[in-house]
Amino acid sequence: MKHLTLLRRAGYAFVALGLLCAAVIAVGVWHSSAVQKDERAEGRRKYHARLRDGVGREVELASGDSPAQIRRAVDSVTKFIEKRSGVSVSEATKDRLAALEERVQSGNGRRLTVNAFSAALSATVLQRLASLNDEEIAHVDDTLRGFNAPDMPKNHSHDFQLPQGYVFIRIPPEEIIGRLKAVRDQLATPAGEALAGMFTQTVQYHVRGHAQNLAEAVPEQFGNLWDVAGDRESTAADAGFTPLQAFLVAYSLLSNDGLGYSQANLSKRMEIDRKSMTKTLGQPFPSPEGHRAYGVNGYDFSSPLDLFFDEQTVNRFLDRVEKGGGA
Repeated sequence: MKHLTLLRRAGYAFVALGLLCAAVIAVGVWHSSAVQKDERAEGRRKYHARLRDGVGREVELASGDSPAQIRRAVDSVTKFIEKRSGVSVSEATKDRLAALEERVQSGNGRRLTVNAFSAALSATVLQRLASLNDEEIAHVDDTLRGFNAPDMPKNHSHDFQLPQGYVFIRIPPEEIIGRLKAVRDQLATPAGEALAGMFTQTVQYHVRGHAQNLAEAVPEQFGNLWDVAGDRESTAADAGFTPLQAFLVAYSLLSNDGLGYSQANLSKRMEIDRKSMTKTLGQPFPSPEGHRAYGVNGYDFSSPLDLFFDEQTVNRFLDRVEKGGGA
């Protein structure tokens, strides 16, 4: 009964932070109803086109075990991430990624199933969440209140916002921070195991949807993640996430970057967003020039990527990837 009370008390805040850190993305698995079949099909086509324009055009994944090709792939992925979010991957981490990728591509390492990848990501995020200090939690709150700039219109809302449109309207920072601290602290209690189970299930659902969408949109690079014809996880000889694919998708989930749009078209979309916000607020909205779309103070979606995609946390994730997933 005591554990149940802890769960109920933690539930709201935990789900909120879970949606942030766990990779809830703005795209899910597409399932069309009979009534909306044509609209769904058109929306799906446009979404896949955005993916092909973004990750499909600007990322080159390795198709063999050539060290030179693998290093180009690692550089391609890390450059893509840095342009969109400002996250800079160290040379040491790039070297490790290349070594792990080469092992898998040569048949000497294991690819990750959806569940194994989800377990690795969940365990890493929860470990980082449990270690956040009070200052870092305040940073989480500040970052998730969205893009900010000195010339921001005074009537622009700075509500605490999570992926997929969850907005905590008019909840002051001290209350959000208190809830986040409660989540952190309860991870070390008997309720922590149950919370971790809930978290991992949420991650699995969204990883599965991401794998399906990427395989459908860019099969030449991600077809190994999902059997599109059978509508199930692939069972082919090359099935499963390679370390580099896992790294890229982990970034996507933690940043809320759906990987759509090339850098040029992402910039155009941010400018469209600026005009829309200016019209809505009746005052000039700050220009996106000089700002990234994602990450800390991201123009499209602001998130504390510096806390959950730092070098230490990334290497903890790669430790789990190397071991095949899990805690």
